[in-house]
Amino acid sequence: MPELPEVETIKNILAKLVIGKKILSVEIFNRNTIEGDPFDFAKTLKEKTISKLTRIGKFLIFHLDEEIIFLSHLRMEGKYFYHEQMLETYDKHACVVFTFSDHSALEYNDTRKFGLMKLSSAATYQTSPPLSNLGPEPFDIKDVKPLLSKLARKTIPIKAVLLDQTFVAGLGNIYVDEVLYLSLIHPETPADRISESQLKGIISNSVKVLSMAIKSGGSTIRSYHPSQGIDGGFQTQLNAYGKENLPCPRCNHGMRKIFVGGRGTTFCPRCQKNPSLPYVIGITGPIGSGKSSVLSFFGERGYHTLSGDTIVKNLYHDKKVQELIIKLFGNNVVDESGNIDKRFIIDVIIADEYKKRGLEKILHPRVEKAVVETLKKAHNDDKIAIEMPLLFEAKLDDYCDETIYVDIEDSIQAKRLAERRLPLATLRALNTGFDALRDKEKATYVVDNSSSLSKLHKQLKRILR
Repeated sequence: MPELPEVETIKNILAKLVIGKKILSVEIFNRNTIEGDPFDFAKTLKEKTISKLTRIGKFLIFHLDEEIIFLSHLRMEGKYFYHEQMLETYDKHACVVFTFSDHSALEYNDTRKFGLMKLSSAATYQTSPPLSNLGPEPFDIKDVKPLLSKLARKTIPIKAVLLDQTFVAGLGNIYVDEVLYLSLIHPETPADRISESQLKGIISNSVKVLSMAIKSGGSTIRSYHPSQGIDGGFQTQLNAYGKENLPCPRCNHGMRKIFVGGRGTTFCPRCQKNPSLPYVIGITGPIGSGKSSVLSFFGERGYHTLSGDTIVKNLYHDKKVQELIIKLFGNNVVDESGNIDKRFIIDVIIADEYKKRGLEKILHPRVEKAVVETLKKAHNDDKIAIEMPLLFEAKLDDYCDETIYVDIEDSIQAKRLAERRLPLATLRALNTGFDALRDKEKATYVVDNSSSLSKLHKQLKRILR
């Protein structure tokens, strides 16, 4: 969708092409493009000369003689094509064609047919809808207090507020992601939790981002190109939008994509923490390292606890998950009781990396969903400890304020593994799937559980909030 920088770019280019031109005729191929009577629209503009082009928010404003105005909103994919000579036939997506007295033509082309044109007058166009409904542009905001008072009454995510053109005009999906990234604000942060200093940062960064985008001619994204022969270059400077799974330019952590109000939203989970979520500490480490002992330590001290093993166990009873697992592993994965045979799965994934990755694709998103649902139900002042063997692989560290890797000497670990129901060789084979060096580097803390429980607790007390 064209946003403020793209519309500004189109305005500047069209101004050089059509200002001073007299409209000879207006052909309307799509009546829905015109708000009001299409016949009156064409009749009013005939024989009128374009004197000026301006922009307010995402609206192009054509000024003509006799105080006549018409507004144009490009919506999703509207474009203007200028032709030195009028054509005999136009593209099938042409909605409106203005032919000038010198036989040049301006074609409004819109594949989605969502664009809008509306007649108005110089005396009323700014004080009547749709322009009267617009909020101020970031360039015009000198005092944020009036906006801050509006935010105080809103509990919806800040991204949704910034996309609302009645709050601030000109910001669309691409640039809101960029602004929130630069402002170090999570897109799901409730609007009423935005401070005055944060709002000042949002406005300042909005001006910065929009100015840079205008200078670069806007952004060419997927199917949207600002106009005929124009390719905006700002997409090469984007930090957040469209960068899912790429390293954050600031901290190198993987960027994440979520949906906020139905809009795809990319952000850095490390740089842009969600203040509405409780404090979370993640616990990971190989099988037999003592993760459950660490989880119990925090649970005994008032933390709410979540066990990855428990979440996965519950998932194995989910009908949809069972169907996907059977599809991946075959009917032999079901035991005589009709349940998923976890021992069978373990034997297969030890030998088959493809099946292991397939299982992770089934489980990890659902584990993440279960964790996020729990976090969102918790109070902001709660403290939660999550124990997860594949904490980093499942990207659950994105929701953790701090993480603990539980380390253990091989000989001690072997003794503990020998006490479990599964064969020692099987458990050791499972542990080879853990990247210990990587996980230790990623973790906030590394604790050694090779000695007594009291020594483990002593280490954990230094971490305890």
